[in-house]
Amino acid sequence: MPTPYLMDKGIYSGAVTGRSKTDNVIVSKTQYDIGQDEAGLHYHENPHISFVFQGKDVEKRNNISYGRKAGDIFFYEAGEAHQTVFRTQSSQNLNIELENDFFIENGITTQQLAQAIANNMDAKFLALNILKELDQQDENTATTIHLLLLELIANCKMDSGSVSPKWIENLSDLLNDRWDEQITLKELSVNVGVHPVTISKCFRRYFHTTYGAYMRKLKINKSIPLIKHTNASLTEIAFQCGFTDQSHFIKNFKSFTGFLPKDFRKL
Repeated sequence: MPTPYLMDKGIYSGAVTGRSKTDNVIVSKTQYDIGQDEAGLHYHENPHISFVFQGKDVEKRNNISYGRKAGDIFFYEAGEAHQTVFRTQSSQNLNIELENDFFIENGITTQQLAQAIANNMDAKFLALNILKELDQQDENTATTIHLLLLELIANCKMDSGSVSPKWIENLSDLLNDRWDEQITLKELSVNVGVHPVTISKCFRRYFHTTYGAYMRKLKINKSIPLIKHTNASLTEIAFQCGFTDQSHFIKNFKSFTGFLPKDFRKL
């Protein structure tokens, strides 16, 4: 196995096409092209979040290969070796690099942040909002990005403060499996085995939003790969994702991601 080599902070194997930097956060928009030198096995000086918003590739980490596509988000520990082993098309990533002081100042560990990002729609939506701010690049960009990151941290601390009841996990699985169905409160109650009043009292605490907003988030999350990896019209995608019309879909997509769907498709 080859020895991994260090990439200094702010440096990636692709070409950096946009950047914002504060004292302990470096945000970079990075372009990766087919046929370029993929840099081989390497690691980074600082932990970082990588959000894929265009294209596909196959990466290897801890001797495991896995696909990455638009809409996927990953966390890398400092010193964690990885490499791209196959690129099916040019891609673009948003890389958010966090120096050690960021974790100290905000009282969070890298393990907590990694957990907050794993399978988390809100992390994806926050990444898209950060991307939108990076594209606008004005005098408020750095502060806005920092605030968005702290929003993710706040959710992370909230989630790590207590262990979710098993029925909350079951409810989450049920909603994610049946995201395109209209489910009554009585049916939710029967399926997870708790009283409807208990669900109503606890839903916002564990899901950080209302039931309706959470279901709309699930639909928008499903739309991201359809926008990026199919030629379906926005009207078709809206109906596939359970929206009654295109305007309703567009309004919700912009609300959660900061982008109009047509602009996100062009990225």
